[in-house]
Amino acid sequence: MNTGNVEQALQNSASGLRNTASKNSADGKELGKQDFLNLLMTQMANQDPLDPMDSEGMMKQLATLGTVEQLQNLNSQTAKMMAIQQHIARATAGSLLDKDVEFGARAIPLKNGDTTPVNYKLNSSADRVMLMVHDSSGGMIREVDLESRAQGVHQFYWDGRDNDGDLMPDGSYSFNVFAKTEGGEDVGVTLTKSGQVSMIRFDGGDPMLKINGEWVSADEIVGLGNKTLLRYQDAVPLPPKTELTTRKTPLWSSKSSD
Repeated sequence: MNTGNVEQALQNSASGLRNTASKNSADGKELGKQDFLNLLMTQMANQDPLDPMDSEGMMKQLATLGTVEQLQNLNSQTAKMMAIQQHIARATAGSLLDKDVEFGARAIPLKNGDTTPVNYKLNSSADRVMLMVHDSSGGMIREVDLESRAQGVHQFYWDGRDNDGDLMPDGSYSFNVFAKTEGGEDVGVTLTKSGQVSMIRFDGGDPMLKINGEWVSADEIVGLGNKTLLRYQDAVPLPPKTELTTRKTPLWSSKSSD
């Protein structure tokens, strides 16, 4: 076989593959399995009979092709699994509607001088607990000495006022709790709030829950409850009315004729 013809065939094949690659790149696509097969078959069909392709090199190319195909299949399966998980997350989030939930938070919305209570959980008993409220710029506006507290969950209600007793304007404020033992060691604190889920929105990957007028990601939920059920589950229904009231006026009357 003429060496010039072999080189020309390889150049034509390479040019064709480059054109395909350019077209796929412009269309947002990638070279696929068939493109690799075309390149390999062109190389084998135009090899020099006096100097054939090394079988070891061919096996390496086939192994590479198999690896590429497996990676493509793995990516496809991973995309399907992610789509399934997203559907499961949406279906699970739907069960939270109208439920009372507890979620991790550091913000305290203030509206018309009113706020919602916040919870803090101490990992162990603390001899000194301080709660600080900050404005949007990070400045500390209120410092509350909660003294000593036992291990467990505690609740705090901010009256919306600063250290001077002035009512702060409506907005979103942040809070933090610092706890220490008598020996000065830090005590772990977890900050949460509670509220009822009034709406669910699906934007992007994670469902968003509307709780007390603010949007919270579903992955921030740390506890569930049902205050409505707890409030009315011991209620006793009224007994059924067994006595019937008789009507003084008959529903109908008859007259006898003489």
